[in-house]
Amino acid sequence: MLLGVLMTLAATPVQAQEVIDSRREYNVKAVSLYAFGRYVTWPPASFESETSEFRIGVYGPDPFGETLDRIAQKKKIQERPIRVWEVKTPEEGASCHILFVTRATPPEVEARLIAALEGKSVLLVGETPGFAERGGAINFFVHGSNVRFELNADRAMANRLSLNAKMHSLGTPVSTNR
Repeated sequence: MLLGVLMTLAATPVQAQEVIDSRREYNVKAVSLYAFGRYVTWPPASFESETSEFRIGVYGPDPFGETLDRIAQKKKIQERPIRVWEVKTPEEGASCHILFVTRATPPEVEARLIAALEGKSVLLVGETPGFAERGGAINFFVHGSNVRFELNADRAMANRLSLNAKMHSLGTPVSTNR
């Protein structure tokens, strides 16, 4: 059912990039982040205990408003409560299961984040052109009137993350140019 919602939201029309309705765009992205948590498997060592929280971090100014927080209050990921928090350093990012890097993040900071999280079991998600090729696992982009995502499965695998086949079928594949 959740996958159906994700597919519906991914196909939800959004205005052209220049005049995009950011509230609608970030509602789609918030629901997608939640769905990614349901279709990716983290190694058991990524969690302190069987009942520890699932952490979604946001690096940069929070573009979600209350949407991501409302999802976290009402839902669970892999039977774990969700905690959303503002990440201020790459070291804090390593404590996340999903880290969303906003488009307001300067390129040099983005590069430091990608380098610092290499090999860590963090699903690194961004929204700037080329993010997945530079080392992120997932990159949101607007195509026509839809919010879509690129998927760098090699990066996810290098970070010891297992992606559900549905993730592969929904994402546009890219690879890291290193």
